[in-house]
Amino acid sequence: MRTLLSSAAVLVALAGAAAACPTYSQQGATYTVTGQDLYSPNSYNVIAGGGNSLRNCGFNNTGYVISRPDFTFYTQGMHPYNRLEIEVTQQHCDTVLLVNSANGSWFFDDDSNGNLRPEVNLYGQSNIGGRVDVWVGTYGSSTCGAVLEMETWYN
Repeated sequence: MRTLLSSAAVLVALAGAAAACPTYSQQGATYTVTGQDLYSPNSYNVIAGGGNSLRNCGFNNTGYVISRPDFTFYTQGMHPYNRLEIEVTQQHCDTVLLVNSANGSWFFDDDSNGNLRPEVNLYGQSNIGGRVDVWVGTYGSSTCGAVLEMETWYN
């Protein structure tokens, strides 16, 4: 009986940990944008970071995010464009990006835009046309204010 109760407690703990991982089953702040809207960069304020370690959630990356996306973008009219650039342009700590593209692929970046700023470029209609979820996380467990920027490109 004791083993059965211990096993049940472990399963409940694991289910709780998985529930705290990033999930696109919920929505973040929701925006509907067109490729033309994003041809000039659009900026969105956010508190970066969260209590969920990406490593504890099965990602092979270091960073902390909240469970639901910070942003859910529904993109339309993306056909003239072939690239969607998502980056953190201003931050008060070391930020990371986690993106779930329109076709369900996961993308992560830490510092490729320099100065502790992440940048993810999504290419092709299957990645950029539809729902795109974005988490703005932090490398460490603290949170900070940040600005997310999105822009479309023809290339």
